[in-house]
Amino acid sequence: MEIPRGTLSTSNVMKRLRLILLVLTLLPALPSCAGKKGPPSNSFVSPVRQAPKPAFWQQWLAKLPNPFPKKQKPPAALLPQWTGVIRMVNSAEHFVLIESSAISSAVPGETYFSVAKGLETASLRMTSLKNPPFLIADIVSGSPSPGEKIYRPKTNSSPSAAPVASASPAAKPAQDDAKKPDPAAQR
Repeated sequence: MEIPRGTLSTSNVMKRLRLILLVLTLLPALPSCAGKKGPPSNSFVSPVRQAPKPAFWQQWLAKLPNPFPKKQKPPAALLPQWTGVIRMVNSAEHFVLIESSAISSAVPGETYFSVAKGLETASLRMTSLKNPPFLIADIVSGSPSPGEKIYRPKTNSSPSAAPVASASPAAKPAQDDAKKPDPAAQR
């Protein structure tokens, strides 16, 4: 049986299908190639790619509360500022002699603490008296011993921001405190 001239054979159909598929696969690339001319020679092209805009569903999901919230990291521990070591204690005059390599870090009027075996043993108030490498501090409370380390806790307050005593009767010193001689005045 002969195939008339106007009809298509399977081989002709296959050839035409291949040609149509080839054109369809190349068709989307043609407009993009025709529109691109390349960057101008004098313009700078950043090597960093910008992040693509998130899809609509990603934006919507970002607005929902997180069912698995991240745990917040605990604040970092503030390390103490070691000032020096107690070399002598005068309990009669209520002061200590501190040997320090960081004399400039000692702030007069600030509260410092002495530490022995990991425990605070005394509270000290730094005076302005300095004779490098030694500092003098008044004993506020506790009983310090020679060889104990001295540190100043890190705080946000400064000595100039210390509260001012009011003129109210509650702020007046007690009778016993008024009779005690001031150790700073006797030096």
